[in-house]
Amino acid sequence: MRSETDAMPPHIFEQGFRSVLAHLNAGDLGAAAAVCADLRRARPDDPAVSQLHATIELRAGRPNQALISIRRSLASRPRHGPSLILAARAALALGTPDQAVAPLREAVACAPDLAEAAFLLCRTLLDLNDPSLDATLDQTAGRHPTQAREWHQLGLALRRSQRSAAALTAFIRAAAADPTLAAAQFGRGLLLRDAGRMTEARSALERAVALDQTASGAWFALGLTCQDLGDEHSAAAAFEAALRGRPGFAEAAVNLGIARQRLGDMAAAMAAYRSAIQIRPDTLGRIAQAVTAARTGMLWLDPTAFRRALGA
Repeated sequence: MRSETDAMPPHIFEQGFRSVLAHLNAGDLGAAAAVCADLRRARPDDPAVSQLHATIELRAGRPNQALISIRRSLASRPRHGPSLILAARAALALGTPDQAVAPLREAVACAPDLAEAAFLLCRTLLDLNDPSLDATLDQTAGRHPTQAREWHQLGLALRRSQRSAAALTAFIRAAAADPTLAAAQFGRGLLLRDAGRMTEARSALERAVALDQTASGAWFALGLTCQDLGDEHSAAAAFEAALRGRPGFAEAAVNLGIARQRLGDMAAAMAAYRSAIQIRPDTLGRIAQAVTAARTGMLWLDPTAFRRALGA
């Protein structure tokens, strides 16, 4: 009787395994699947081969098959962190996040250094509105304080779920892990704005634009914050910077007009308003209100003349 080793010598198996990994890294799922099929025929009970097959199936959009293969792998190699994560990802792809929690908790317990498992568990608990999320976030912070981008992504998810306090903490952790990560400062600034902490928000947003001067969204938020603080000069400068980074940013053009108008420069304000209307004609109503409502403004009795003045 031929053994598995006779059917495929170890060096051929190793070459095939490396070949599958190379095809996966190159995004060639067809080639990866073809070589993996040979490996599975030679060693159907090898847990590493089953894990490889599960990876291919999951990337190919077949989570059911992926789950079958990764469960086979875990039967031979239980408490294997990467395989548990793969089982969880297959469950998530199937739309059953509750089935992902157990393997992720096990992965965190048996492989505490695997940041991927910890952050994926946090995201899954968030999606499930699980009451253990806060404790899990604290545990993750203790084990993985230096994962800046993961904390930033988690902060975004928490903010979308209106978990503002937890989101702010996540952005603070991201910024502490990587002080050069502009997006973390931006997220922190937005949440501080939402909380009415305008002076702190301004500081965070100024840090964000200092780190990334092309960040139009951060410049815009900084402009709004400066307006809330009564600093129209700084607001105008921020809106101009937002427009330099994104010339089609109609809201920035409108707010630049408002800032210029409040500063008493109606010519510059009208130029900004004209730019906004050229970008997005539906800004006309807001502009009309701003032109007549501010302390320094214009009163137009003829709507046609008003439109003509704005190039609308």
